[in-house]
Amino acid sequence: MIPSWTEAGVRLAVARFFNLYISIGNLILIEEGGSVFSFGKACDKCRVKSVMRVHDPLFYWKIATEGNLGLAEAYINGCFSFLDKREGLLNLILILIANRDDRRNRRIARKGGRWTPLHVLGRLAHAKYFLGKFSRKNTVTRSRRNVSQHYDLSNEFFSLFMDKSMTYSCAIFKMENESLEAAQERKLSLLISKAKVERGHHVLDIGFGWGSLAIQVVKQTGCKYTGVTLSEEQLKYAQGKAREAGLEDHITFLLCDYRHIPPYKYDAIISICMIEHVGHECMDEFFACCESYLAEDGIMALQFISAPEERYEQYRKRPDFLTEYIFPGGCLPSLARVVSAMSTSSRFSIEHVENIGPNYYPTLMCWMDNFTANKDKMLALGFDEKFIRIWEYYLIFSAACMKSRTLGVYQVVFSRPANRRLGQPLAKA
Repeated sequence: MIPSWTEAGVRLAVARFFNLYISIGNLILIEEGGSVFSFGKACDKCRVKSVMRVHDPLFYWKIATEGNLGLAEAYINGCFSFLDKREGLLNLILILIANRDDRRNRRIARKGGRWTPLHVLGRLAHAKYFLGKFSRKNTVTRSRRNVSQHYDLSNEFFSLFMDKSMTYSCAIFKMENESLEAAQERKLSLLISKAKVERGHHVLDIGFGWGSLAIQVVKQTGCKYTGVTLSEEQLKYAQGKAREAGLEDHITFLLCDYRHIPPYKYDAIISICMIEHVGHECMDEFFACCESYLAEDGIMALQFISAPEERYEQYRKRPDFLTEYIFPGGCLPSLARVVSAMSTSSRFSIEHVENIGPNYYPTLMCWMDNFTANKDKMLALGFDEKFIRIWEYYLIFSAACMKSRTLGVYQVVFSRPANRRLGQPLAKA
């Protein structure tokens, strides 16, 4: 237990920090003893309000010493909650993002300021997590472990919040009340169209998830399909799905690293939200491998979550909730990093770029609503309350980043120069 004098000092430091940092949007803290603090105010720049109940003084200590990651850990440990159970956490993160982007705080950041009132301890925490990131560099062996840590949790667990197709990526909505399943089907169909897949083609899917693209691309075009994953649970599920659909003759699933795919020249490569697992250091190698797998007139379509270029170097070197708790070894590449890796390691050129990121907020909120509705079933599977809070924070944090356009989602089409197969301009969402 932190001594009471330390509690008082840390509480004061965090209160002063919030008072300086939060100028737009309104954060209200209510303590167990009845004390109430209000920071900032709702305005045109940020109309959001969040009312938080602090249950444990560890909340202040975590924020003071570990900043953003400490806030996540305080939530995971149940140190605070919200009056608005659905949107309280979302609004808190939106307030923090809005103030980070405010001109005054951007100047502080450029001068070396940190999101940590206790600067020295914050630096030590930063060093600890940086070393942790370095130790999870994506070698072939480490990649298998990193992927397994997330995707091999339980197929039943994932089925409790995703749609029936088990598609774990940004959907594309056309109407406000459209079903998630219809929006996911549209996204897959668009990628198939962008890759110009036809009957007689052989498609490579790098990171096939739970097999939704495999089923749709074969049904839609009659092509042959090969997909690779590092997740044993995904492999089992996808194989069963192909059997149920009667498409085993057209579909091959491999438990295989993208660096070890058997040599073959594919007519198209589609990869959906897999490049985020490659890591900054291995991005060039990823494109070199794709270059070797793609036929001379082939087309490659990637969909990936992207960090903004202006914060990319800072992001990849600092502590990050997603890499610590959700996707070990992961890195959300900037669009510029993807282009750099492509130009360094392949003969590819970019034929098409589209940002579908605004669709990820409703996708994530659909998942969050399903997650909340099925919490009891998740507990029955053996997952505890702490695990549930980690995933709540993950889904809501991601939703806030997408709603604020802090992150984007790109669909990018690559080919080689003078490829006649490209023909007419590619479709858009």
